[in-house]
Amino acid sequence: MREIFYPNSVAVIGVSNSPDNMGRGIVYNLTEFGFQGIIYEVGPKGGVFAGRRIYKSILDIPDHVDLAVILTPARTIPSILEECGQKGTQWAVVESGGFGEYGEEGKKIEEEIVQVAKKWNMRFVGPNCIGVINMENGLCTPFPPLKRIVRHGDISMISQSGGVGMSVLNLMANEGLGLNKFVSAGNMLNIQTEELLAYFIEDPGTKYILLYLEGIQDGGKLMEIARRSPKPIVAFKANIGKFGKSIASSHTTSLSSNDRVVEAAFRQCGIVRVHDATSLGNDLKILRLPAMRGKNLAIISRSGGHAVIAADACEMSGLTLVQFPREFLEEIEKHFRASVIKLTNPLDLGDLFDLEIYLRIIDRTLAQKEVDGIVFLHTFNATFEGQASRDLFARVIELSQKYDKPVALYVSTEDQEVSYLKKNLKHPVFTQVVETIRALELNRRYFAEKQRMQQPAGIPSFAVEKERARSMLEKPRLERRDPLLHEAAEILRLYGIPIVRGIPVPDEGEAIKAARELGFPVAMKVISQQISHKSDIGGVQLNLRSEAGVADAYRDMVKRIRQAYPEVNIEGVLIQPMVTGGRELIVGGRQDEQFGPVVLVGLGGIFVEIFGEVSVRVAPISRREAIEMIDELRGAAIFRGVRGLKPSDIDAIVDVLLRFSQLVCDLPEVGEIDINPLRVFQEKEGCLALDVRMILKKD
Repeated sequence: MREIFYPNSVAVIGVSNSPDNMGRGIVYNLTEFGFQGIIYEVGPKGGVFAGRRIYKSILDIPDHVDLAVILTPARTIPSILEECGQKGTQWAVVESGGFGEYGEEGKKIEEEIVQVAKKWNMRFVGPNCIGVINMENGLCTPFPPLKRIVRHGDISMISQSGGVGMSVLNLMANEGLGLNKFVSAGNMLNIQTEELLAYFIEDPGTKYILLYLEGIQDGGKLMEIARRSPKPIVAFKANIGKFGKSIASSHTTSLSSNDRVVEAAFRQCGIVRVHDATSLGNDLKILRLPAMRGKNLAIISRSGGHAVIAADACEMSGLTLVQFPREFLEEIEKHFRASVIKLTNPLDLGDLFDLEIYLRIIDRTLAQKEVDGIVFLHTFNATFEGQASRDLFARVIELSQKYDKPVALYVSTEDQEVSYLKKNLKHPVFTQVVETIRALELNRRYFAEKQRMQQPAGIPSFAVEKERARSMLEKPRLERRDPLLHEAAEILRLYGIPIVRGIPVPDEGEAIKAARELGFPVAMKVISQQISHKSDIGGVQLNLRSEAGVADAYRDMVKRIRQAYPEVNIEGVLIQPMVTGGRELIVGGRQDEQFGPVVLVGLGGIFVEIFGEVSVRVAPISRREAIEMIDELRGAAIFRGVRGLKPSDIDAIVDVLLRFSQLVCDLPEVGEIDINPLRVFQEKEGCLALDVRMILKKD
């Protein structure tokens, strides 16, 4: 990818003498940003622009051209790339629109340019993009004329939207954040987001990476690349509502929506996800500070009201207010003009006006071993304290670096002064108290996660009957149906997942015999290819205590189903012994289009989709991740044991999750599967799947 950002010569193809020609904007930007290489202009009508000859073809240029930047009608792109190939130019940025996003004709042109690129071993960004920027050498190829408002820095950005990318550059300029490189990925026909990410991870000038994503082509590859990144990656993922437009065929599919999978995947590979522009700017800033290595926070404020707001935000963010030594507080009180404020943490220093004393307090606070980070809330009038405050901030930044602990600066002053501070301090400046605390917690969580990822947990592998399970799927696949209840249950058994015994029977008489064999009371569940949610249509009868009860239940079930759904074919029923006691979970898995196999665990039973309380991970998962999934559930305390209740068998749940993870990885033909409910008994008593639904992936 380096050749895209460091060419010695650039040919801008699509330049003319017309005043509204957009190719001229590319030439302007290369000049404005001080591109250090040679610029050639190309356009079919020839002529002169900006003192340069416009060549009619790239083939007419006498010298070698490293990079072609193309902005011409879509239909011309295949022939232009062909000429680039003949010229020996193997790198291009295709900014033109009018391809797959505009219909079938555009898709055909896409296929043509892919073939041309393959023929000449050519790599290109786009099409339908806004271009690339490299602040190190002045390469700037977007077609809208730009001003160099963003300073040269160490943040590189990949954006799947040119417009959003430009907006983020404006945000960076306003927040005083420096840009290193920028690329608008466009339709990604040739160079993918994942390749660009891998390049930025190795790029010496890039220290922080920002992604704007509307789609993910290869989630597994994205996770693999991100996991090995020593650099922070911040991602704004949009287009999150698309999945909800389809009707889910299983609990698992409805609960593990595309956005939930994205959230889980990013967390697993160390990508920081943001959902709005405010968080984007704040997170890029806070990750520049030293790591907050624990939860103990000190709040130092000139305003009592701001201190209270910060304390509340601290509690909501899961941070802890450290207890200051009494002698430390007494030393501060000596500098007060009046003893009207009782000192604690937060430190309300509203009675202090000597900023030099503020500096000494911050120094002493950072020196305390128990303090992991500081939030300094500084309100001031720039007219009277502007320069003194600037000097204070500069020295606070030095202290933060000296002690290798983060100091998050919140300021409340005139807008003009805030803008100056953001653009001139090499340190993040916040203007919202709650956002300051939230960002600092993100700093703590990010560095804790990165440290944890450096100690990878192994993925367990169980001795299972994989080939037998695959052979059991052959019959349903050949018959173009999903596995029936008893078939799915047998596959679980082959993977060592405990499931209640069941006897499939074809009619009422056999149902009575099966109930007699298993012992009363029993449960009866309909077996049908067309019925997925059995309880919704009366396909489940529980607690049947006699032969007469089984007979009545069978007739009643069949009658009601056939009256309501006459087209449904009933293959029979499954008789199972009733299982009592324990608590209910749902365990599910599916094949995600972007990330592959996914597993989930949630609070089970008939209300699972109402409450939607689930935790999701991309498989395969480790034992540590399985435990984290359980602990993330808001109802986890019930399973851990509360108010005198005995704890549930957590180890048994973990074992099921790990085996389930192996199942969905081993059997990609299983599109969706869920156990609902998984009945979990008391500690060391195990768990038992009571029902399973399996849906094969459609060819």
